[in-house]
Amino acid sequence: MINSYLSDRVQGIYPSKIREVMDKTKYLINQGIEVIDFSIGRPDFDTPKHIKEATKIALDKGLVHYTASAGTSDLREAIVYRLKEDFQLIVEPDEIIVTAGATEANYIATQTILTPGDEVLIPEPMYVYYSGWSFLGGATIVNFPLDIILKQPENLEKYITGKTKLIILTSPHNPTGQVISRQSLEKIADLSKKYNFLVISDDIYNKMIYDNVEYISIAKFEDMKERTLIIGSLSKTYAMDGWRVGYLVAPKAITKQALKMHQHILSCPNTFVQEGTKVALLSSQECVGKMVQEFDRRRKLMMSYLDNLELPYARPQGAFYIFPSIKKFGLSSKEFCDYLLEEARVAVIPGDAFGQLGGGCVRFAYTTSYENIEKGMEKIKTALEKL
Repeated sequence: MINSYLSDRVQGIYPSKIREVMDKTKYLINQGIEVIDFSIGRPDFDTPKHIKEATKIALDKGLVHYTASAGTSDLREAIVYRLKEDFQLIVEPDEIIVTAGATEANYIATQTILTPGDEVLIPEPMYVYYSGWSFLGGATIVNFPLDIILKQPENLEKYITGKTKLIILTSPHNPTGQVISRQSLEKIADLSKKYNFLVISDDIYNKMIYDNVEYISIAKFEDMKERTLIIGSLSKTYAMDGWRVGYLVAPKAITKQALKMHQHILSCPNTFVQEGTKVALLSSQECVGKMVQEFDRRRKLMMSYLDNLELPYARPQGAFYIFPSIKKFGLSSKEFCDYLLEEARVAVIPGDAFGQLGGGCVRFAYTTSYENIEKGMEKIKTALEKL
């Protein structure tokens, strides 16, 4: 009977399969069982000390009351500075809304843009919530293989219709770690202008780059800043995932409307956390460089094990994920992950958590220590020898 009171909207979205694995893993750990966790998509490092100290000072100063809904002017200026310093992106403070993580930024972006009947282009595999946000906006989701974006962007055109309103991109990519090339972005930009659709560029891993690969924002191409909504986050870059600080950068006409959505959800961001965030952005970025250097070391270790196990994968160029194929074992992604958790006590994420086209793969996150990676991969090696 209760179901008769539930909205079609809430019944049309689904729980995160990533969280399902995380919950299973946490349950086993709470039972005193050791589990090597390759499932969690966040840095295992502590937030740098200078950021925490700045936040403590803000608390002691009594910065505990409401700020402007879009965030403090100081923090928005700091975001302006960091985007220009790191990526040569020129934005203005009133093009920015500070949000409760990248999740809220993505949510208010999609809900501000989308209208029932619109179509959203989403490459698969994809981050778990993109389709849900699009559904909540009333849009039809048009999925296509990620390789079209990475290798054959000219083939994207056949998925575009007169109803196409938006494409969602993330680079570096979750779950594969791939970085979209300049050539592909140029083609997508050309199609955006030709067919008049917008781009959400989910850039939360953009400072986690390896092998001297070039990261570039699509907003930098001619006439694309006015067509692009950038999603930013402090979670990955500064190991601040629990702080819940992100931001949306968009044309003023869009941020003005998105601010209404933001106010209905949040009123304003956390006040004293914004002070720590400002310091993170304006102070030395050495802490970020050291963290990325360590992730690179772990990446190479995990790749060496996967190579020895003859599990094929696309070499990750950013973020902290590897997405190998496990098709040779004849198991579904979920069966494979359940087997590793039961047999090896190692947690990984099934590829179909990221859409149907992720089936036959699994996501490994190298967000645990080098020693844990060695230990976990050895356990996986032993478990796979039994299959």
